[in-house]
Amino acid sequence: MQIYTIHHRFLQSVFSVSLLVILTQFHSLAHADGVPWENLSPQQQETLSPMREDWRDLPPNRQERLRQGAERWNNLSPEQRNRMQDRMQRYDNMSPDEKGRIKERMREFRELPPEERSELRERWRNVPPEQKERIRERSQRMNPEKKSRGKQR
Repeated sequence: MQIYTIHHRFLQSVFSVSLLVILTQFHSLAHADGVPWENLSPQQQETLSPMREDWRDLPPNRQERLRQGAERWNNLSPEQRNRMQDRMQRYDNMSPDEKGRIKERMREFRELPPEERSELRERWRNVPPEQKERIRERSQRMNPEKKSRGKQR
């Protein structure tokens, strides 16, 4: 009986240690694809500084998307950054209904076939800057009622 108990305890210990090793490896594998904060460029770290405290806890794919976003942001001209900040500020000031409509439009756009999305982007790129500005201004002035009527046309 005593040999059985010693053997049983030994097997339990081996099993526990093995399980611990396996779990540790899975944990390190799960975080292996992440982007270590130290690997970010100084510009990316500055851009992402509000996230520094939580960086290690973010999923690797989120870290990568944020890194790419910071890279794009850092490559924008000052004028482009100002426009983006204005857009973000306008979005922050929108009502939940307005934000919902925008999210719905973005979802609809993402669901378009790639060729159609490319065509729409190309058409927008070919619109003269003055006309783009008029479109933006008109869109900002429209109230939700007018916007939905314009969509139905």
